[in-house]
Amino acid sequence: MLSDAMLAALREMAMDPSKVPETPASRRFRLFFEKRGRAEGKIEGKIEGKIEGKREALLAVLEARGLSLTADERAHIDACTAPAELDRWIASAATAASMSEVFASKPASTTRRSPATTRSRAPDHRGPRAQNATRPPKPGRSR
Repeated sequence: MLSDAMLAALREMAMDPSKVPETPASRRFRLFFEKRGRAEGKIEGKIEGKIEGKREALLAVLEARGLSLTADERAHIDACTAPAELDRWIASAATAASMSEVFASKPASTTRRSPATTRSRAPDHRGPRAQNATRPPKPGRSR
């Protein structure tokens, strides 16, 4: 089996990853993914910070308006991770008379008209010559 000295050396090496020998290729690989992880973490932190800021803004508007929250409503706000939904709640909280009105807000529906209903029959504004160009010439006259 292993001697006590060898076992101690292996334990020391296992406890400190910086003492494990590393090839130049594996070092580049490790550094690449560490850098990538830091960049992804910064992005996630910014997004989470914006969402947290929206939650705080919503709570500030509700407090200023005198609308009190139940524990369930507070948990509902804390669980929300959709910035658009938090924005709708903030806008709704500015005029809502109760918390049920705040949470009842739905996104505005964007119904689009079909092209047939949006077109109108506008008069032909090309002028008399252009309009006459489509008519056949009268008999006996040449153009």
